[in-house]
Amino acid sequence: MSAAVGAPDPYAILRGWLAGAYLRPDGQEVTGRAWDDDTRYRYGLLLAGFEAPPGWTYDWLSHIGDLVWHFEPLHIQNWASHLTNLDGTPMAAASRGRAVSAVRSFYRHCQDDLGAARWNLPPRRALAGPTPPAPREQLTRFQTDALRTAADRYRGPHPERARLAAYMTLAGLRPGQSIAVVVQHIHRDNAAGPTWRLPMKNNSASAVGPLTPIPRPVLWALDEYLPARTHKAPHSTKTHGPLLLSRTGRGLDRVTFPRLLREVAATHPDLTEIAPTLLPDVVAHSPSPFAEEQHGTGRP
Repeated sequence: MSAAVGAPDPYAILRGWLAGAYLRPDGQEVTGRAWDDDTRYRYGLLLAGFEAPPGWTYDWLSHIGDLVWHFEPLHIQNWASHLTNLDGTPMAAASRGRAVSAVRSFYRHCQDDLGAARWNLPPRRALAGPTPPAPREQLTRFQTDALRTAADRYRGPHPERARLAAYMTLAGLRPGQSIAVVVQHIHRDNAAGPTWRLPMKNNSASAVGPLTPIPRPVLWALDEYLPARTHKAPHSTKTHGPLLLSRTGRGLDRVTFPRLLREVAATHPDLTEIAPTLLPDVVAHSPSPFAEEQHGTGRP
């Protein structure tokens, strides 16, 4: 790994980069990217300690010192592992990853735009360590109960369909699964009670799971919906085709399904705030209000 010729001033390079204008080694003035204020502040803080409060000296250039053009990837790993927030608390994994990205972006700028040496830095994950997945967004049990109530009371277009769609989502079905359920995979005459074959989570219509019991609340909603199901040949019939249908007899699509769920949620006063952006996946991953209810065919 060779050093950049002439040992340029990293602070001057950084200021020019963040300002969006700099000089190339051949003297040509270049207008670079337009940074937003937040990114410019964050990169300046992490890379050079710009606008850092007194006592915070965890920026990259302070850490690396005279090795700024002669470092090894291990130096970045060590720096990232000891990073703290401005209040001195250890920096979270996701924030460490963003800090490493700032360093990699700076040296990529030095390589590509200023003709400096090539460091061949490893990927961010190798330098910062794996970033744990963000916590999965969920509704509270209070909110799923409210959505169930909203579905029961919904009086908009095709209320039986809306109720069943909401109930299927509350039972844990992903939107792609709910859309792909077909009538011919619903079995009502089993000795052990009604069952269905659900599409696998890869959302392939040809990939279905084993027979599983239909949750009793979903069965109630299903029984109320089937007489009102708007089947129309050649897209669907009474015994074949998608379960959840539009007025044309075609299956619901990925645009209509979340809109339908949001319309239901918007009717409940405790859900009006989240209704405009509510996602079926969030509902499906939330605690089900049906979890403690037994499977079966009769109402309590």
